[in-house]
Amino acid sequence: MDQTSPLTAQSPQVRDVLLHRFGITDYRPHQAKVIDAVLAGRDVLFTLPTGGGKSLVYQLPAMVLPGVTVVISPLIALMKDQVDALRKKDLPATFVNSTLSANQRAERLQLAIDGRVKLLFITPERFRSPAFLEIIDQLNVTRLAIDEAHCISMWGHDFRPDYSQLDTYRNLLGNPPTIALTATATPDVAADIVQQLQLTDPLIERAGIERENLFLAATSVYDNDEKLDRLAHLIRSIDGPGIVYGAVIRDLHQIKEGLRQRGINCLLYHGELSSHERKQMQDRFMQSKNEVVLATNAFGMGIDKANVRFVIHVQIPRNLEAWIQEVGRAGRDGKPSWCELIYQEQDIAIQQNFIQWANPSREFLIGVYRTLENWGERIVTKDLDDLRKELLFKDKADNRVTICLKWLEVLGITEGSIEMGNLHIVKPLDADHLPEIVGHEDKLKNDLHGLLGLMQFALNTESNCRRAVIAEHFELDDIPQSCHACDACVERDAHLSEHFSPRPQGEVQTARTRADHFHRGDWVRVDGRHIGQVIKVHKRGRDIELIVESAGDLRTRKVNIRRQTVEKIQQ
Repeated sequence: MDQTSPLTAQSPQVRDVLLHRFGITDYRPHQAKVIDAVLAGRDVLFTLPTGGGKSLVYQLPAMVLPGVTVVISPLIALMKDQVDALRKKDLPATFVNSTLSANQRAERLQLAIDGRVKLLFITPERFRSPAFLEIIDQLNVTRLAIDEAHCISMWGHDFRPDYSQLDTYRNLLGNPPTIALTATATPDVAADIVQQLQLTDPLIERAGIERENLFLAATSVYDNDEKLDRLAHLIRSIDGPGIVYGAVIRDLHQIKEGLRQRGINCLLYHGELSSHERKQMQDRFMQSKNEVVLATNAFGMGIDKANVRFVIHVQIPRNLEAWIQEVGRAGRDGKPSWCELIYQEQDIAIQQNFIQWANPSREFLIGVYRTLENWGERIVTKDLDDLRKELLFKDKADNRVTICLKWLEVLGITEGSIEMGNLHIVKPLDADHLPEIVGHEDKLKNDLHGLLGLMQFALNTESNCRRAVIAEHFELDDIPQSCHACDACVERDAHLSEHFSPRPQGEVQTARTRADHFHRGDWVRVDGRHIGQVIKVHKRGRDIELIVESAGDLRTRKVNIRRQTVEKIQQ
């Protein structure tokens, strides 16, 4: 394995690849230093806010160094987006995951074995595949990149059981030089990542919130009406696409309705939509110049849309790290962008529940295993709801059962999937030899402490510069006194009117303008799905009712435009 290289980020060969293969003329802050370390074969931990350019520091070296760089990514959709972007630049990259057939996976792995692929994206689960393990020695893996590396640490904001095994997986690859990347990591999390991966004398490069184009703010509101009024005001005041994050799907539907009553239509994205609907919403947002999407935090991973003008949270995220990662999706084009948390203090109870549900006890895990064991052969007839009912937990938002099933899979206790009807136990659970992290009480306390830290950041009782509060939280050296781009340093409404253009009036329609918007013969899309033609328009007081003939089954339906989302389709 090549452990040293005379190449640096400024070498003509590397600069040529940077310009002609990636289309980039120069490096952003921190990139050249990290690339030098990767080219020299050093282990690296690189922390850089979302949109700061983390991917380049392993993608560029992969193109100029021998062998294959394996990239471990937690989300299938994210790796597909990354590979699609690389292929558009004609760069040799591919991914292997469960969405592909066995033959497709074998073909792509053979491309890597033959040296025709420089970047191979996989999920951690791939290391549990016998077919993958059989060919792992033939891959000539010379470097390993771990995306979303905070998922390794139980002190991080998004720990994942699969990531707890990455030190073992790294050993299987022959301990290649490794770069771990994350948008956010406190010193404790950074140290834990280094320890868990057993990195040797790594370069640790940690950057703060350096994107001055992001305006940071938090607003406390008394009730939902005040929250909706503030949200509607921001949407009207900022032209361009935006993301509004909420924690609870039910509440997102209510916010969508509240905005609609205020004359604002939004897209909706959450886990209860079908995969087709989610893709449709994502594609519409990506192609739009001014769409606003209401979403849970799953939306945005891998969204490479440079002109997102605002990211607004209407419920409290679980901690400051999560908030920073999500607001980093705004303003990647360098233009002014707005990031605001609109919250009610009682919102904290929602996240407290989520944190409790994300930390099942050892006893709960053992209870899940014993239930599966007692089912015996009947296990193939059961589903998640059956398992929740058996354990007396019926709330679908309570994901303790799902997390325990993942642990049993990661530990090799089970194989298959309860959703696919092929789950089965392959070896008994030894409760005395469970990893220490399972049900660790300190992790629960740490997660609750993180939620408290976010609340303190939101309240900001001492009116400190928000970037200074963030820098202190991450123990960064450069702590600003005033950033001139947060609500503690400048008057926010003045900043809003000075740096942002209002949304065109026609795009924020009132009920009255919408009443005049529809006419007999118009083709419309109702609730984002049903397409039909307007055959009559009724005005009933404040309500506007359309009689729409469906293009699918030719049935006529009454549609109230104050209660349903109706879009005119240009013919």
